Amino acid sequence: MRPHLKPSSTRVGQELHSRSSSDPDVFFPVDTVSALVVEGPEGSGVEVATVGNEGMVGLPAFVESAIVDFKAITQVAGNGFLMPRRILERELAAKGTFAEHLDEYTEVLLLCVGQSCFCSRRHRQLERSARWLLSIHDRLPRTEFAVTQDFLAQMLGVRRATITAAVKAMKQRKLISTVRGGLRILDPEGLRSIACDCYRSVRGEYDALKKEWSRS
Repeated sequence: MRPHLKPSSTRVGQELHSRSSSDPDVFFPVDTVSALVVEGPEGSGVEVATVGNEGMVGLPAFVESAIVDFKAITQVAGNGFLMPRRILERELAAKGTFAEHLDEYTEVLLLCVGQSCFCSRRHRQLERSARWLLSIHDRLPRTEFAVTQDFLAQMLGVRRATITAAVKAMKQRKLISTVRGGLRILDPEGLRSIACDCYRSVRGEYDALKKEWSRS
C-alpha cells in the first residue's frame, strides 16, 4: 500500500470527515490526534472517541457505509497519510492481515465509544479531564500540545467554567501547566492517579490489541 500513501498535515479544528458526506480518502495519523464527534440537532458536538497513530480516520469506508456516522475533527495538529478509499477496499477484499487488523481495531474502537458514553454520565469533570489529557499524551511523542480550554470544554460537552476549574485543580497539584495557546503535561503518573477508571479500561483494550498485532 505504500505507493498509495500521500503525506498530509492537519490543523487544529480541521474537519476530516462529516456526517453528511463521504470522502474519497481515509487518513492514517502519525503524530496528530483526531476526535470522533457526535453532533446534536443544534450543531454542538461531543467527543465519543479519540483516534491517533493506533488507528484510522474514515471507519465508515471499512464498514461499507456511504454516510459517515461520526464527524472527525483534528484535536492536535500534526502529520499523517491519506490513502484512496478504493485502495482500502481492494485490501479489504483480499482478506489479508491488514483486513484482520482493521476488523479488530473497529471492535475496540466501538467498545471505547460505549465507554466514553458511560464516562460522560458517571464521572466527575476533573476525572474526565485527566482521562482526556492522558488519551492525547499516550498518542504523542511530546508533552506539550496546542489545545485550548474552550476546545476541551467543547469535546467534553461541558461549560468553559467547568473546565477552567478542572485545569486550575490540576495546576495546583503540579500535574499540568498552561502555555500560550495550549497545555503541558508535567506529571503523567499524577494524572493517572486522578483519572477515572475509563482511562485504564480503554488503555487496556488498546494495549492488548497492540500486543496481539505484534505477534502476527
